Amino acid sequence: MRKDTPIRRQIDATDEAILGLLREDGRMPFRAMAERLSINEATIRSRLRKLEKSGAMRVVARVDLGASGYPFTAVVGVKIRGRAIDDVAADLLKIPEIISILVVIGRNDLEIQVIARTMDALDDLLTNTIASIDGISGLEKALATKVVKYVQPWGSFE
Repeated sequence: MRKDTPIRRQIDATDEAILGLLREDGRMPFRAMAERLSINEATIRSRLRKLEKSGAMRVVARVDLGASGYPFTAVVGVKIRGRAIDDVAADLLKIPEIISILVVIGRNDLEIQVIARTMDALDDLLTNTIASIDGISGLEKALATKVVKYVQPWGSFE
């Protein structure tokens, strides 16, 4: 095994409980986690170190889109014709307002999530920037009117 390849680690119920607390409050002190889970603080510290070292967990900041000036969110189905899906996805990756790109099975080839500061900016992204990418043959746009749940429990899949 290569030195830089993380060692796979099985996540047990205690690890999952620790991760659940961090999802709830990423800055929760080890002592508070230990008290909530009725385990030793050193156990919390050791398990988190092992989870990070194994690559099973990374500490990341989660951004509140509305509070950071992006109140508009659209979910967009992307139809592709005449070009490889991965090539179109690579072009979409260059657009910072696209916060998620999924290859899907169904009516569309990709599903993307787009954020914008204004409705005009969102309209420009959808009708000019994204629609003009070579290989995109159609967009099915849906504007989110209310975010009921927005959770990034797993962080980035890069």
